Amino acid sequence: MSATTFGQNGLEAVKNKEWAKAIPLLDKALESSNSPTWLLARAQAHQQLKNLDAALHDAELAYHSAVERGSGPSRKHMIEAQYRRAIIYFRLGRYADSDCCAKWSMLLAEGRPASEDDGVEKNVDENGNYTVTYEQGVADKAGQPNPGNVPGLSQKSKTGFVAEWNRAYVWRSQVLGHLRNLPADHPGRKVNVTKIPAKPEKKKVEQKPVEPADSLTEEELKAAKAELAAPAKPAAPAPEPGSVPDERLKLRADYYQTNQTVTISLFGKDLKKEKLDVQFSSNSVRISPIPREAAPYVVPGTREATSTIILDGEIIPEESRFTATPRKIELVLKKKTPGQKWKRWGEEVIGEWDGATKPPTAAPEERPALTTVAPLPQEPPKPATAPAYPTSSKSGPKDWDKLDDGDDDKDSDVNAFFKNLYKGATPEQQRAMMKSFIESNGTALSTDWNDVSKRKVETIPPEGVVPKKWNE
Repeated sequence: MSATTFGQNGLEAVKNKEWAKAIPLLDKALESSNSPTWLLARAQAHQQLKNLDAALHDAELAYHSAVERGSGPSRKHMIEAQYRRAIIYFRLGRYADSDCCAKWSMLLAEGRPASEDDGVEKNVDENGNYTVTYEQGVADKAGQPNPGNVPGLSQKSKTGFVAEWNRAYVWRSQVLGHLRNLPADHPGRKVNVTKIPAKPEKKKVEQKPVEPADSLTEEELKAAKAELAAPAKPAAPAPEPGSVPDERLKLRADYYQTNQTVTISLFGKDLKKEKLDVQFSSNSVRISPIPREAAPYVVPGTREATSTIILDGEIIPEESRFTATPRKIELVLKKKTPGQKWKRWGEEVIGEWDGATKPPTAAPEERPALTTVAPLPQEPPKPATAPAYPTSSKSGPKDWDKLDDGDDDKDSDVNAFFKNLYKGATPEQQRAMMKSFIESNGTALSTDWNDVSKRKVETIPPEGVVPKKWNE
């Protein structure tokens, strides 16, 4: 298999979030090349597996490799490398270093020279603590790339890296928001990073040399011969049919909900979409056949090959749907009562369920469902009724149509950033922001009404995420 094939397979594994699978494939590909694309993909995989030192090594080597190539997508790779450094330093607790790298990612996205001495890392006080504040970071928009004819932005700043600039800008708001809550003597306030990192050496896969037989002692030779002559250990016997309890057969589940739907993800192994039979009813979903990793004896048609999901609320069966991959079944269920908040997704029962027998009581879930606030309610909320915006916030539901002028310490830093951005925009810019945000499924934000009013804003997913339509 060629290096290119290894690299493509590794990138596909990263795209599917199969981090452990991606690393050995990219290791093979990088034996004969220092491709920035492959290095950045391996850095992301190492980061997700919490191999932070290895991730930082690959991100810095990718930066130097992009600089040395100096053509084509090199600037994009340099922007991505600085952004990846920012994330890794944050995970390492080096918050000031994280903000510096995010700022350098923004400057590269603005078209600034890579070798420019911008003095970002010099913003420190007499104690060596980073002095850039959250307010300064939010206001740092002078070099924002222009995606079109946006008022107030220079026409010279059309660099083609608008999404990359916005990504680093939002990341800085998170980092600086975290930084301002640290104690004054916290080591995360110190700046120890440089714009151009020291070039790390290329990793080499170490192979232990095989010692010749004549270098072994007589005792070692006898032990090796005895080991080879010993009979192989018998494999563990397969479980007998019916011996695995139902609790071990159940699929791992997660879910979230909106005003209109509940989405349940069921995680398994070797699932085959073309063979799945999914039947929706008003209060349950029947799925079959499901292979059971803990019980290889399970075959289609048996009780153990069927799961019935007993729901916590009622749904509209004909408006519900599902998608499947080899490792996940995703159920998108249309609520019969919009706006009603489910306390839990329900529970799984192995086999058929007649709808009358009370299912076994499952242990209460440790965490509540994640909920999404509907941006445009169809009717104004009434004081005497339940709020139209379900929320898991401890502070209760919020009306996002009203923007508070004061600072709310309980709001997240990202929410505060977007509220300030929306509040300071003109009515035309606000229309553009709403249209671009909704049509792009929350992946793009534009203030250029002249641009977005004439077209549908495309979905631009984050790195490693593949957009899919509901019917796919």
